[in-house]
Amino acid sequence: MLIHRSVFKELLINSLVIILSMSVLLFMEKFVRLTRVLMGKGSEFTDVMKVFFYLQPSLLLLSIPMAVLVAIFLTYGRMAADSELVILKGSGMSFPVISKSAIAISVYGFFILLFISLYLNPLSISHYKQTLHESITKKASMILEEETFLDVFKNTVIYVKEISSKNSFRGIFIYREKDSRVKDPLVIIAEDGEITSNYKEGLIKLLLRNGVIHTAGQNGSSEISFSEYDFILTSGIEVSLNTKLHEIPFMDLWRDRKEKILWQIELNKRFAMPFACLIFGILGPAISSRMGRIGRLGGFSFSLSLIIIYYGMLIMGEGLAKAEKVSPHIGVWMPNLFFGTIAIIIFYIASKDAPAKKL
Repeated sequence: MLIHRSVFKELLINSLVIILSMSVLLFMEKFVRLTRVLMGKGSEFTDVMKVFFYLQPSLLLLSIPMAVLVAIFLTYGRMAADSELVILKGSGMSFPVISKSAIAISVYGFFILLFISLYLNPLSISHYKQTLHESITKKASMILEEETFLDVFKNTVIYVKEISSKNSFRGIFIYREKDSRVKDPLVIIAEDGEITSNYKEGLIKLLLRNGVIHTAGQNGSSEISFSEYDFILTSGIEVSLNTKLHEIPFMDLWRDRKEKILWQIELNKRFAMPFACLIFGILGPAISSRMGRIGRLGGFSFSLSLIIIYYGMLIMGEGLAKAEKVSPHIGVWMPNLFFGTIAIIIFYIASKDAPAKKL
């Protein structure tokens, strides 16, 4: 039907604009933190584009449900303000039929999010970390600059007085914070050194010559002189170790879900987020029809409020599940159950408004 195509087109355009805007804003927030790596000396535009595309699946997990709900409120809020909903009901069209386009776009969003959540996002995050690691290790010698304190490497600050050649430096100062590899903070001062890297193994080695290592801790301080010393640098982006939950492939989560509660929470989240699209597809037109002429601005403001409440409940439920106060199923699905119940009730009430009978 022409009316459904017109409404669906408006919903699609609004959704795409919101997704594009949210993707750019969320990417810029992450990009600011990566500027030192991606925009330093020796950086390539292809690395920036790779990072942008690899980050998109994780950003879409947030932006698509938001875009679906906001687009529905914008579209149906405008239709209510222009009395189009009244005209459609007066022409004999029932409310479920009027909501057909909103439900359709939410179904498309559900399947897209399900694919991203279960398969694409873990894969893209792995490639994202690999790209960043390679960008640092391949260009480690180019990142260092004369008379500049550099803190790109994990828990380490490096200062180089002079760069004598591409991989050779003079007047090196290094401060290393305490971590799992170093028991106490240490300061290294070396006369000269050179840097080598192997991005396949994830190693960046700084060969120092003629220097001193100062360490200080609760038990006192020490000073060690050396003629040669291999100092290993880490990018802070582990490719194979310390894998986070959202990077674990779906089949691995499913296989070991009974042994680890955090894996159960992550597995439920991967299904709960796509289902939010379906709920928003029912909730949006139902509320818009009951609120009257809210217009675009009113619909936009109200939809943002619902999104804030939804994600607030999701964070709270996830926290309760991690603390083992509730089961992972209840904790993660709590906002969906809450909003789903409200959506069904309001949709049922809106459906009881009988359309005008044709003469």
